[in-house]
Amino acid sequence: MAGPRLTQRSPASHTLSARNLASRTTAPLGSDATVTLSSLNLSRATLAERYTLPQFRLRVSGGPDQGKQAVFAQRVVVIGTSVDADFVLTDAATSREHIRITGDRVGYRLRDLDSKNGTWFAGSRAVELLLGPAATLRLGQTELQYEQLADMHEIALARETQLWGLQGHSEAMRDVFARISLLGALPDPVVIEGEDGTGKRTTALAIHRVSSRAEQDVEYLDCSTADWSALAAELVPSGPLWQRAAAGSLILLDADEITLGDQAKIVATLAALTDAGTAPRLVATLSLPLPNAVREQRLSKDFAKLFAGRRLHLPPLRRRTEDIAPLVQAMLAELEQLHPEVGPLVLSFETMQALQSYAWPGNVRELRRHLQAAVGLAVSAVAPLAVVGPAVCAPSAPDNLSQVSIPFAEARARCLSEFERRYISDVLAAAGQQSAVAAQLAGLSKVSFESLAARIHGIEEKS
Repeated sequence: MAGPRLTQRSPASHTLSARNLASRTTAPLGSDATVTLSSLNLSRATLAERYTLPQFRLRVSGGPDQGKQAVFAQRVVVIGTSVDADFVLTDAATSREHIRITGDRVGYRLRDLDSKNGTWFAGSRAVELLLGPAATLRLGQTELQYEQLADMHEIALARETQLWGLQGHSEAMRDVFARISLLGALPDPVVIEGEDGTGKRTTALAIHRVSSRAEQDVEYLDCSTADWSALAAELVPSGPLWQRAAAGSLILLDADEITLGDQAKIVATLAALTDAGTAPRLVATLSLPLPNAVREQRLSKDFAKLFAGRRLHLPPLRRRTEDIAPLVQAMLAELEQLHPEVGPLVLSFETMQALQSYAWPGNVRELRRHLQAAVGLAVSAVAPLAVVGPAVCAPSAPDNLSQVSIPFAEARARCLSEFERRYISDVLAAAGQQSAVAAQLAGLSKVSFESLAARIHGIEEKS
């Protein structure tokens, strides 16, 4: 199959340009959608769609996790062995992300996420099905009971598809936008959970901008690179860090990198400032779910209690693939403006399919960098056309990865795997095998870097 390409088109072409498509797909949905969340009056109704769903219980009735159960009152629940799944299993016969249960106006739908051993219902393999009041499912060696409960919960979706730098047409992102507007109206601390590249920093700023403190200053503290010994004087109530953010918001990036001792200081200082009426709005970001951070002793229970009931989870791009096309078109429109010498840019149908089929472990950030690199090849005349695919990794990738005789997704995955292996090896060597230093050099949080290194090490052991 020929390698997918990002192509230039003639201005006279009848192909819909990236800029036109972006403007159409991001336009308000209907005549009633004239007030954007970014300029809303919080006293007004800002949600266009509301519906109710029953809560449901998941209970393991057979298998390694027998007896485990949990009740859910949320629109999306992912089940698997991944530590950031909503319902975590230890069954080795189940996949990291085995199934997803999603609620809509009709009810709950189950979808198998291309699991290695499948999902079974009533003796047949299930790919997607509408769940009734109760169901018995088999995932690997696990027998899972699904049961709807009498208690109901409300689902609210924002009418807008953009919010302060965030974009998404999917229900998952419109759910996030609605949660931002609700959490922003509260004065209490908020924690934002999500993988690298999902937009946690942008979301934290959005929460500030829809709050009553929107006109005040924002102070950022990157906890993954902070020198905590030097910050000791900053963490006391009279410290300049708190004073600068007193009327506005203090955003703690990668808060799971804060030492337990310094977490205790933050909790005590915030309590004292709250009593004095001079506390900033606290927003923290985490690269893993809050309960997991507590369980792994990255966060203390007292620190975690600051955010009780005010958690916002950002979905990874692989769970909202319907957003990839409009994101790509909007990004290409921006790149056209930055590089007018390249000309209008469009993607072929095959290329867009390839982009939508890739898992994007780096999420929106990786997608943006991928397109920037592709356009950069054309700008620098490295290639007559900006190739979206293996050539983006050149020249560090082996020659046999740049061939176009294999499918895009496979070639890109091989290229990315080789790049990650080399990069992690080189950055660890430069850091003297110290993961904390290597994480700083890589621009990642320590937990994200260690997770990536462990995954790559596991792949090398198997090969």
